[in-house]
Amino acid sequence: MSNPNPVHSSTNLFRRLSWQTSVSISIRIADGEPGAGIGADKYFIQAPRYTYLPLLIPGIRENLVELALDDRQLQETDEKEWWFEEEEDDDEQPGGFARQGACRWHWPIDLLSIHSYISRPRPLPSSSSSSSTMIPAEPKQLKLILHLSKPPVDRLLMPNNIDTCKTQWLNQVKEADFVRWRNTNKVTGLRKVELDNGWDGIVQDDYDLYARIASRILPLPIAPAVGSNMTSPNPSRPPSTDPSGSTVKAESAYSTRAIPIKLYLPDNAPVIQEVIPPIGSDGKPTTLLSILRQHLHLLFPSRSKDPYSLAFPIAQGILIPEQSEVAWLAACMCGADGWLRIGICLRAQ
Repeated sequence: MSNPNPVHSSTNLFRRLSWQTSVSISIRIADGEPGAGIGADKYFIQAPRYTYLPLLIPGIRENLVELALDDRQLQETDEKEWWFEEEEDDDEQPGGFARQGACRWHWPIDLLSIHSYISRPRPLPSSSSSSSTMIPAEPKQLKLILHLSKPPVDRLLMPNNIDTCKTQWLNQVKEADFVRWRNTNKVTGLRKVELDNGWDGIVQDDYDLYARIASRILPLPIAPAVGSNMTSPNPSRPPSTDPSGSTVKAESAYSTRAIPIKLYLPDNAPVIQEVIPPIGSDGKPTTLLSILRQHLHLLFPSRSKDPYSLAFPIAQGILIPEQSEVAWLAACMCGADGWLRIGICLRAQ
């Protein structure tokens, strides 16, 4: 019996660990709504980072709304009219940025948590003696308010609908695939049942089910050989079909055209999404710090001895070391839709 591929095994381990992370959420019924102000108007949940609010509605209805409302009020409420917004903490100091407001139905919980965390300056999470250790960020509860009527359609963008959420998830999967290879052949080549398995894995919180599609479309972080000559910082196709003779293996995250990565800033600033090659012009793997200094040079000045003196990056709820290679991060810590999402939090002085 042959030994399993160590790269595949370690990658699967980190993907599973990312899958198992969760966000602590508290939900209360908005003031003025039926059932508000009584003892049963709050609900607490540990939600998977990769899931979506529409998938949490059945549990919220059973454990919160049905307990807080009487039979008549319950009969009159319509789940299609429900919507959430983030609640401000009364104990937080002034000086924060604008909150995200109404929570988008098609955003994963991880993205909602990122926007909440970076909404105000925070101390740098406690450091470790090992620079290669990923350090947990300061725990924070995501506080949401549940409204039972009058949804702000212009801000929600998408309806409270699981099918719509699934469609948006699949669109993001295809877009991430296009960023990697300049085509969507890996995704469009899958059978419908395989795509459904990926979504069902999210719905059922089943990593093994989701991994069936992840192993087909997410490349492994197989690093280039030491001393290899990577002349092109923007490989557009797997090297097995590349006449330039690249030494990076075809299914490696280091052989992709670009990394599916999005940088999120405070105050609801526009998302930064650039073409980030996995290998730099110097032939070395692209690091997170090099990206931050290129696109956010005012927050991450090159002359600073402390790379995170003004701001720091978080992903999957942890602080990311500055020398982390983005190809590895994208292969092991991306969301269930294939995107690596990094929040930029200003550092409290």
